Amino acid sequence: MRLSDLVIILVGVFFFQLGIEDSLAEEGWKESYSAGYLDKQGVFAGGSEIMHLVPHKGKVYAANGYWMDSRWVIPPEGQRQSAQVLRLDSTDSSWQVDLDTGKSNGHGLEYMKGNVLRSVTFTRDGTGKTLAEPVNLLVMAAGSNFERGGAVSAWVRNDESETWTHSLVRHGSSVGGIRWVPRDMETHTDKVTGVEKLFMSLGNPGIVAGTYDESRPGKIRWDRNLEFPFLKEGSFRTRPLGITVANGSLFFSEGGTIYRRVDGKSPSYSKVLNFHEDTDTDIGGIRGLTTIKNPNGPGQSLLFLWAPGNRSECQVKRMDPNGSGQYKVHDEVKLIDLMSNTLGAEVTYTLGAHNMMYPIIDKDNGKTVHLIGFQGNIRTKKDLRWKGSALYAGAMYAVRREDQTYKVQEVNNSYRPGKKPLISPRAFCYSPFNDGNLFIGGHDSSRKVSDNMAWIFKASLDVALGKKKGIEAKGVGEPLKPDPRLLSGPVYELRIYSANEGRFGNLIQRFREHTDTLFKKHGLEPVGYWTPNEGPAKKRRRFIYILKHQSRYDAYRNWVNFSNDKDWERVLDQPKFQNLLALKPVSIFLEVTDYSKLVQNEIKKPGGIYELRTYVANLGKLELLNERFRDHTTSFFNKYGIKNVSYWTPFDQPQSKNTLIYLIHHASRKQADSNWKAFGGDPEWRKVARESQIDGEFLAQPPEQIYLKPTDFSPLK
Repeated sequence: MRLSDLVIILVGVFFFQLGIEDSLAEEGWKESYSAGYLDKQGVFAGGSEIMHLVPHKGKVYAANGYWMDSRWVIPPEGQRQSAQVLRLDSTDSSWQVDLDTGKSNGHGLEYMKGNVLRSVTFTRDGTGKTLAEPVNLLVMAAGSNFERGGAVSAWVRNDESETWTHSLVRHGSSVGGIRWVPRDMETHTDKVTGVEKLFMSLGNPGIVAGTYDESRPGKIRWDRNLEFPFLKEGSFRTRPLGITVANGSLFFSEGGTIYRRVDGKSPSYSKVLNFHEDTDTDIGGIRGLTTIKNPNGPGQSLLFLWAPGNRSECQVKRMDPNGSGQYKVHDEVKLIDLMSNTLGAEVTYTLGAHNMMYPIIDKDNGKTVHLIGFQGNIRTKKDLRWKGSALYAGAMYAVRREDQTYKVQEVNNSYRPGKKPLISPRAFCYSPFNDGNLFIGGHDSSRKVSDNMAWIFKASLDVALGKKKGIEAKGVGEPLKPDPRLLSGPVYELRIYSANEGRFGNLIQRFREHTDTLFKKHGLEPVGYWTPNEGPAKKRRRFIYILKHQSRYDAYRNWVNFSNDKDWERVLDQPKFQNLLALKPVSIFLEVTDYSKLVQNEIKKPGGIYELRTYVANLGKLELLNERFRDHTTSFFNKYGIKNVSYWTPFDQPQSKNTLIYLIHHASRKQADSNWKAFGGDPEWRKVARESQIDGEFLAQPPEQIYLKPTDFSPLK
């Protein structure tokens, strides 16, 4: 054989092998989205969770959320990163930010999650008249919850201008545990009136509906009155999680109940199923309400997941019509058993069906399968846990076939230590790009730090349904690191609690016996605990303390770990430690000034009185105010027995631009008055104060002062 022939053969073998590898790669998993980068317009694309995936007019859209993400948790109100809608223009392109809900509502509202994203089609207008052509709209809905109130907003995309129109659908009080959290939407045509409406759950407040109206911005006219419950019935105990249409009727689930709409000019709702069992308000009870073909006769059945509480086994149930207006409920499978058998591990809890159970047509037989994402806690095989939790770190989903058999699959194959944790598929979407792929997105933050943990993978349908083994995906790069300022330190945190009448003693007891110890366990270093020394009863019920953190980011992480501590949860379960606060705690993060340590005095003897003072400076005067403290004021304090403890400016804007907060110490409350009188009468100080403010007064308002006495467990005595 000639050398040239051998070379040709070897080259051919090389390219043949390369072709096989490329072919195999096409049958593998690919990571389509990994949160934490700047898109083509320089806009941050991130998120802790992917909530929804929706094909719409040849593109794919995703709704993300920022629950337990530092871009939501760390900034003060008004500066948080809100939920976004992301857009994918082609199968291998990068995801772009299409909507930022916080920057496009006109009311200054912020939205933690992209709660609902649906492509809806209207065929009739608000009078019941058939439209000349069906109108297909991409609709996003999200809830904004703030102190003592909340709101639900909707955005509709204009696909021609590539813009979104915002509508404030509902707003109101959050008193009594009301949560404004939309979860699902569905169109339904009333069989009596012929009017087609888009029904949307608002959270506890109930169900609202809207009709198509071409003259309205966004083309949806939302009803002024709630569809259900009516005012006389009040709100739901928990949030409705699913809405679907079956056999020509609208159904929705809330807690352990399924309701059916009775159509007409004055519609009503009847209960078709009630488990008469209390449900966890976060988990929700009946989840993933989905319409399927009735396996036992004509018509359609309802498929759903029953997850009543934190010991949920996630029983998949099916409700079949019996032909006489009644239904029979069948148990199909428990997700906890599927997970346990797949892992060979003891599973103590499962949660699934974050949205509907997603239908896919199996191209080999034309039958419909349904995909159900789920997650669970494992007691054994702890190396497979998401670090810091009991959750299995992989992303499992069940493939349900029409014969009620189930098979467990996993995004990017089985989890092993060292792989990227995914934690639960939430959304599925068949590709509109004619490439035969299925997109899957998810992550569930589960009260754990989840910066940039939102993900979207894709695979061929054969791989996704488990007909072929897929090659694991390679990562698409590291996410952006947090702002370096968040990683520097130390930082301090001033917190002020206002106790309910008669509960102040319980608050102090909780800190003395439990909170202080748990703070230290999780890296929250107490500087001091104080109570006001004087003032009216309401102000004397305040509890004030200062913590030290290694950095602002560490503060965020440590607070999360503290909040999730099982010992802390047991403390909060005690009735005497519940409902202690009259107001939401005040929290101000602080940075020490450059002169604070230089002027700090040692408090040699315990006792005496502390004084916390807050100065708000006029525009542009804070630097001059600090300069005067650095060069003059602190020295005069020393001269008159006022001990300098610490000086801070707030970490966050706008207070960082105009506020100085400092802590000083006096030998006694009476001595404090004498000290201030002597200080204020000093001729040299009066000259400094006068000459430093020739170009304008430093302070925008009189200083705020609180005299404080340390508690018996305070590090600063």
